[in-house]
Amino acid sequence: MNDFNTNLFSEAVSRSKENFVNIYNKMFEELTSRDIGSIVSRANCRLMDNKRIKLSFFKKEIIVDLNKKKIYFLKSGGSDEEEPLDMYSSSLILHYLLNADGTPPANNWISYRELPGGLFYWQTIPKVLEPLVKKYENNGEGFLKKTFEIGGEKYAQFKFGSVIYPFKMFPVLMIFDEKSMEFEANIRVLFDGSAHHYLKTDVVKLIIIYIVKKLCNQ
Repeated sequence: MNDFNTNLFSEAVSRSKENFVNIYNKMFEELTSRDIGSIVSRANCRLMDNKRIKLSFFKKEIIVDLNKKKIYFLKSGGSDEEEPLDMYSSSLILHYLLNADGTPPANNWISYRELPGGLFYWQTIPKVLEPLVKKYENNGEGFLKKTFEIGGEKYAQFKFGSVIYPFKMFPVLMIFDEKSMEFEANIRVLFDGSAHHYLKTDVVKLIIIYIVKKLCNQ
């Protein structure tokens, strides 16, 4: 089964599928109208030929076919067989390609509220993270193991810290604290200081939703 595709797309567009598809198509049109060489350089990906971009999405190789207006990934095991990516995941990739400006990593972690406009959205983030906290409240090791399945890497400064890479230039640090006698379980989500140079703040929230869905197997 496609380990990328989720039910997020159906949830996001159940009431306005036609509008969502129109926006998706417009993003693809905008992408094809820009200088592809600049896009590839700024997003730290690779141009396979004049029609296809290869990039990393949660450390999996993804192909964006500009000619066919299709996004897919190659199945594992050295196979050249293509498997289409769902539209929700594809839209995240298009947002990244359209917004990446090539700014170097800041190498400092910031919270969601520190992103441009983040104060407007940040109070909604704990609710988004709630299913993840409940699922792993007594199982920090299980949380870490699950992050590794989607390309996460252990962050040594915290017992249950993991850096996940939705995109090469967009790391997400997740720090989990198990439930104890004194405190409830908790999770912190941080971003590199350059994050807003790659995704708009409202799209960053969609990335968090995506990660939570993957880690909760929903």
